[in-house]
Amino acid sequence: MIRHAMEADIDRMEEIETLSFPNPWTRYYLEHALRDFCLVYEEDRVQGYLAATCKEEDGKATILKVAVHPQARGRGVASALVQGALDRFRERGIRNVDLDVKIISSGAVRLYEKFGFRVQRMVTIDSGDTSFYIMKKDL
Repeated sequence: MIRHAMEADIDRMEEIETLSFPNPWTRYYLEHALRDFCLVYEEDRVQGYLAATCKEEDGKATILKVAVHPQARGRGVASALVQGALDRFRERGIRNVDLDVKIISSGAVRLYEKFGFRVQRMVTIDSGDTSFYIMKKDL
């Protein structure tokens, strides 16, 4: 089930964040995500989340992060979160959605392409793994 995240979800989101990223968001950032746009995927307990920022007055949203617990990966959780976010963005009158994704994250790039996101440009910070795509989708 996809639903809006609540304060009670923060501990589980923090666990997922720590297991998913080498430089995880702090609890402070997760708490602030709740104030803007944050969905969770729940099956008995939270299995993943999607954080975004919405600017309804501009008709734009940015997906900031999608994270899925390692034990729930490969079961469609990320796809359900992205679809749930796109549905809610449309309901809010959002017309454009963008995101940044590391080039080396080929699975994430394929996920977003499946939903119609297209690479707008590539940005390279240095020669390490900090190159990323800026992807966009019109709703």
